Amino acid sequence: MNRRAALSLAIATLLGAAYGGGLPFGGFGPPAKANPRVASLRDYSATLHTNLGDVALDLSPHAAPNAVQTFIRLAQRGAYDGLPVHAIFKDRMIVAGPAKPDGVESIDHEDSPLTHALGAVAMDRAADGRNTPTRLLLILSDQTHLDGDYTVFAEAADGREVLRRIASTPTRPKQGAPAPIEDIVIERVTVTRKKAEDSTQTTDR
Repeated sequence: MNRRAALSLAIATLLGAAYGGGLPFGGFGPPAKANPRVASLRDYSATLHTNLGDVALDLSPHAAPNAVQTFIRLAQRGAYDGLPVHAIFKDRMIVAGPAKPDGVESIDHEDSPLTHALGAVAMDRAADGRNTPTRLLLILSDQTHLDGDYTVFAEAADGREVLRRIASTPTRPKQGAPAPIEDIVIERVTVTRKKAEDSTQTTDR
């Protein structure tokens, strides 16, 4: 085979692999379609209504679709209504919700690529390695050493002053954790879905 023929064959093979999706960089074909479940979940946002103020959340279905979907479903059925703040670790995190909730099943742990940075919201992880959906970790400062241990699925986009207010509440030891001396609760969670015409609809179960 002469040099020109060999070059033509190489180019033809390269183009065939590209259009067939055989190249590691994806070739020249159309871009991969987004997961429809992830795409639909991008329409949602949520707000934690606490007795000390509201915290608006940006949900991250691209990072943790199962956690986001579970959070939305539980919020719509009222599973977060009256959820108490269990512990306040000063300048580190706020922990809300029981370790063993009644009537709420754990879900598989999800490896979220998001970091435990200031404002991150994660689901706690039980001893068996599964996530506890109604036990939330609200991160008060960068805690990147926790990355990989818990599923970060949202970020506090607005209302961080409320988190600071909660974090400043005096605590006392209770069952091995610094519990707030006054009752702090998530009174309810509202979920909002953006319509195609850019108006919003609030879901209150």
